[in-house]
Amino acid sequence: MKEGILKLTLLILATTPTIVVAQKQSVITVGVSGNSYNGELSSYSSWSSGLQIGWIFNPDKKLSGSLYAGLASVTGEDRDFTFQTNIGDPAPNTFVKTNYFYAHYGLRFTFLRKGNVSAYLSQGLGFLRFTPKDEFDEELEDQDDTRNQDETYRNISFMLPTSLGASYTFTNGFGINLELGLLNSTSDYLDNISEFGSSGSDNVLATRLALAIPFNR
Repeated sequence: MKEGILKLTLLILATTPTIVVAQKQSVITVGVSGNSYNGELSSYSSWSSGLQIGWIFNPDKKLSGSLYAGLASVTGEDRDFTFQTNIGDPAPNTFVKTNYFYAHYGLRFTFLRKGNVSAYLSQGLGFLRFTPKDEFDEELEDQDDTRNQDETYRNISFMLPTSLGASYTFTNGFGINLELGLLNSTSDYLDNISEFGSSGSDNVLATRLALAIPFNR
């Protein structure tokens, strides 16, 4: 599924330059998010907060480009988690709090526009830098005994974020955006667990509420 999303994203981005420069109107968004992760220690069962800023080019167009960056965290806990192999004697973590930073470029397709209300679908391509920590606020990446022998990972991954959103624009040009989206990370280590698990790549579900501020470039 993610390979299909990646191909679609690359095709979209290849057509973006002619779209972005077509108009000078832009919108800055500043907002908060609620974030929940799915992996070995959680199945979207707990929520944490985050912050996000964005820059939307040509918001009045049906196709518009956007840049986003944000800081957030997710948590998970499963005290009954056990690994699925008896090789060695590691002790996988049963709790995780992962702080992360992300940035991505996306293309937004506005499929509905009625009065002051619009609805859109966004697909992006970017990166995610994450730091899993245990209940004592110690970084799990440095704790080799929580993973299989010689199992290491990088704490940076690609992401293919997909979002569905709606906007309400006031007469003064300001607006409110509400979004629901998935980060679609390509890493299975957001919770520091991969070889001892079975869920595949971890993911983050995010709900976002943002103030949209218009300006002319």
